[in-house]
Amino acid sequence: MKKIQYLIICGLSLMGLSACKSFLEPEPEDFSLTTNFYQNEKQVTYALTGIYANLKNSALGENYLVRCTASSDEAYFYNTEQSPATYNNVASDTYISGIWTNAYTSINFANNLLDNIDRSTGLSASVKNHAIGEAKFLRGYYHFILAQWFGDIPLHLKASASYEDGIRERTPVKQVYDQIIKDMTEADSLLYDQTTTTLGYPERVTSDAVEGILARVCLFAAGEPVNDTKRYKDALFWANKLVASGRHRLNPDFKQIFINQVQDKYDVGESIWETGYNYISSTSALNTLGVVGVYGGVTQTFSPTINGTATFDSGYVYGYHKVHPRLYRAYQPGDNRRDWTIGNYNYTNAVKTYLSPTQLWERMPAKWRREYESSLTRSQQRGNATNMPLLRYADVLLMLAEAENEVNGPTAVAYNAINQVRRRSFTTTPVVEHITMTSQGTGYTGVGYTNAPAVTVTGGGGSGVRILATVVSGRVHLILTNQGSGFTSAPTITIGTAWTANTPYTVGTQVVANARLYTVTAAGTSTTTAPSQTSGASSATATGAVFTYAGVPATATATISATPAVDLPTGLSQTAFKKAIQDERYRELAFESLRIGDLRRWGILVSTIKGMANDINGLTADIPAAGSAFVAPALAPVNNISARDIYWPIPIRDLILNPKMIQNPGF
Repeated sequence: MKKIQYLIICGLSLMGLSACKSFLEPEPEDFSLTTNFYQNEKQVTYALTGIYANLKNSALGENYLVRCTASSDEAYFYNTEQSPATYNNVASDTYISGIWTNAYTSINFANNLLDNIDRSTGLSASVKNHAIGEAKFLRGYYHFILAQWFGDIPLHLKASASYEDGIRERTPVKQVYDQIIKDMTEADSLLYDQTTTTLGYPERVTSDAVEGILARVCLFAAGEPVNDTKRYKDALFWANKLVASGRHRLNPDFKQIFINQVQDKYDVGESIWETGYNYISSTSALNTLGVVGVYGGVTQTFSPTINGTATFDSGYVYGYHKVHPRLYRAYQPGDNRRDWTIGNYNYTNAVKTYLSPTQLWERMPAKWRREYESSLTRSQQRGNATNMPLLRYADVLLMLAEAENEVNGPTAVAYNAINQVRRRSFTTTPVVEHITMTSQGTGYTGVGYTNAPAVTVTGGGGSGVRILATVVSGRVHLILTNQGSGFTSAPTITIGTAWTANTPYTVGTQVVANARLYTVTAAGTSTTTAPSQTSGASSATATGAVFTYAGVPATATATISATPAVDLPTGLSQTAFKKAIQDERYRELAFESLRIGDLRRWGILVSTIKGMANDINGLTADIPAAGSAFVAPALAPVNNISARDIYWPIPIRDLILNPKMIQNPGF
């Protein structure tokens, strides 16, 4: 059960009243205006709820995760969508206007509280300070979202009580960042005793969340296109402060972070701030469904019915995104993040089918897997209760490494921070890197394998390898589904079941004897004489069961990786270390709505997206050309993006209503 139940109706109702005050004469007696509302803790909670609410709604929740941050070098929108996901941006786009409108609505809610809470006579100092701290942080956070996507924006620090209050010029983005940092810094001092540890859950703003997000904000202010480079020192200060608190740690199991979020479990070590969703029952008014893992994940749309009721065995997933093979190739051998972040399987109806190593364009995001949900939420088609991460401790460590490198170069502090993330991510011994078929067995001539054989892995000193065998037209195909660990030499791969003496065999069983494949065509118990013929059937008198020659058996060999180089190599230049951080963020934080912002502040957004054309056309080593089904959607963002797309267009509605508003260049 989520700790916070957002009472959105209450929050939205009270926060919107100030703009209507002039129309309410005399003041009604059955509800309160914002000017005299904040008289007890319950009322303050309602007000804060209204400010939080838009973090999870369709614009800043669903669309932010699915569309607005979809097209990068992580993934592309596999649909005919015309939206920010394809950089086909226009001022009338409903997703863009949704971000703008909901962010400013929330800013106004925060301003209402901040303008009026000092009139309260019934609040303790602690409750009041915490409320002001949360409201100031959230006002800054919503301004931060707007500054990222629109650049210069109107800065609103007082609640709007009339139409005229909304008519103002755009504030230069550097000044916007200065105010964001001011708001958040004040929030940190007010929330000093409200931590993730004291609350026990990460859905509410704490001093931990403030400090981590401040590090992020300062990196954005220091980077392009703002270039207020003195902010790198501030980013370093805030990241260091959070790490030094000792309240957070990396979860030792990368995949468990996301299983916890799917299963409604709090991990206050790794998770610092999350947007919480909830599902209680089909009749509950407190349901707040999200789409994490529903719109972006491995497509599963098979809907079997039991007694007329739809069931979703592994959870209904729309699967709007396809992963760029570049991300898959970015992971080194032994990096356990790859096959959890990127699905190595698809669904055929409700059956999981694994992908071969060459099927790179078919892969989809898989961080949040609906199969781990409870049956209650898994039965919901359009939503679930999985939380959306806004800040993880791994992100803080990587920000610390980046800021330290910018300020002091690649020091031991910077190396230690990034290596902590890497050490959590790797096995420390060689893994099985790939399987090579030396023979697929006889097929296509009416003989060969009739069903998938068993595959065993022996020797080599390691364990944990899993190999899936499939049969197509009598020939065996092997797919490595788990690389294992601990190998000192290549293990032996055995395909099929060896013939044994004095064993009862049933019809249809296939065995390998004398380096030949046989199918049992008459049941019986084998004698001590193994079949050895190269055509036809054996004699029951000689072999007991009748074994009919089926062809040449399949064989395969394994190749192991080198011992993974877990820690970064020492002696990197400042430039090389920055590139290592960029790559580590790419691998660690994929699909968490951070990549486009990172590429923008590093000044490489347009060039990176344009560079995807080489991957799509097969001009990048180790990446096959995209199949015909993938070319058009993968190329859409590549063809559409230009220098103008560093920022979004100002929504047309606001250009019309605000005569002081000026459109962004290129729109």
